[in-house]
Amino acid sequence: MANKISENLSSNTLYHFTPTLDNLLGILTNNFQPKYCLETTDYLGDTILNHFELAYPMVCFCDIPLSKIKKHIGDYGDYGIGMDKNWGYQNKLSPILYATPESRTSGNLAKVIKWYLENNSGEESDKNRKLNSIISDFMMFAKPYEGKFTKQGKEHKKRFYDEREWRWIPEIDHQQVYFHLDKDHYEDREFRNRANNLLAEHYRLHFTPDDIKYLIIKNEREIDSFIQRIEQIKSGFDNITVKRLSSRIITKEQILYDF
Repeated sequence: MANKISENLSSNTLYHFTPTLDNLLGILTNNFQPKYCLETTDYLGDTILNHFELAYPMVCFCDIPLSKIKKHIGDYGDYGIGMDKNWGYQNKLSPILYATPESRTSGNLAKVIKWYLENNSGEESDKNRKLNSIISDFMMFAKPYEGKFTKQGKEHKKRFYDEREWRWIPEIDHQQVYFHLDKDHYEDREFRNRANNLLAEHYRLHFTPDDIKYLIIKNEREIDSFIQRIEQIKSGFDNITVKRLSSRIITKEQILYDF
């Protein structure tokens, strides 16, 4: 008797979505480039650390089966790339920690940060740098269970936990790029663009065509031109690779109506 297949709550694929076809082609051409994303510490509850906002460099993915991914596409873009989860393991991607303000997780993290701030002498010692790096690294992989989400200039409440987010965060050399941006610098578009370009010069999340499980575009009308543009990528995919990638194309319309 064949083994019964149960419904998966997670996927064997990590998806990254983007608003434009040019962005997707840019990923195929240049690999994933980290960008600064503004994060809040609302999950730390009613402390001096609440509503503290910093932008960290990252590439974000979701771990959601295609049958459950419709709302996520609506929030993040009509174009996407699905990567084999084994590739994610090999590149040290990690699912993030979601927390509520009332949880022991948030309370204990707040205590650690408060202790560090109160006991940090401010001197540039190896010990202080290591502690700061460890705490900051932990915070880069944490997010509120739910909170405010801005789409097309409008803010609404969102349950971030439903995104099942995984992140890749480069191990930053502070002499090369900014470790993080404060909110004012992040909201300065010119400054943020310069910072993102500097990131791209030093850090990329690399993959091979064999790591790609799906290429997601908006509709069937784009398929032929999309394949032609893949063929024109200067870094070069041979004919066999282009054919393999073509077989992995699915459309947003298929996901919306067939899954």
